[in-house]
Amino acid sequence: MADEVTIRTIEPGDKLSGLSLGLAEHQPLKTFLLRDAAKYHESNLAKTYGAFLSDSDTPKKAVGYVTLVCGEIATEAQLQAVETATFNYPHYPALKIARLAVNKNLQGGGLGRRLTRLAIGIAKDEICPRVGCRFVTLDAKKGSITFYEKQGFKLLDTTENMKRDHPVMFLDLNKH
Repeated sequence: MADEVTIRTIEPGDKLSGLSLGLAEHQPLKTFLLRDAAKYHESNLAKTYGAFLSDSDTPKKAVGYVTLVCGEIATEAQLQAVETATFNYPHYPALKIARLAVNKNLQGGGLGRRLTRLAIGIAKDEICPRVGCRFVTLDAKKGSITFYEKQGFKLLDTTENMKRDHPVMFLDLNKH
């Protein structure tokens, strides 16, 4: 039987070890999944959706994940960079992709795109109809900027943001 990837919220008993991301700089993503994701999930601090690979010979194991939290576009420079309607609050509401990781053997195969689309879909289909949420944001690793641009995200075009190790990117849900 061919390998199949299922994406769903993480649950107690899920096999979260074995995720191989390849680069040492990505180790914090693996560490978060192993140590903190389940606690954050249960405490409603963050929700993690795991991508689980299974076939007839192996149990389901995590091969990727996306973690979502409430976020905002907050600073005056950020607000000036975003073309939007007048809003009488100092912060614009957003869903934040806090973490996204895909097993090194599956990178480039569309799983990262599926996880990103899941986040956007949750924002558009579940959050926006119930509460205000205008943007999806994330802090991108420099090597991931092109990937997120292909998904419709834009770099926040400020000098301060461009100097950051993980620059802020955003997607306007009203334009996507």
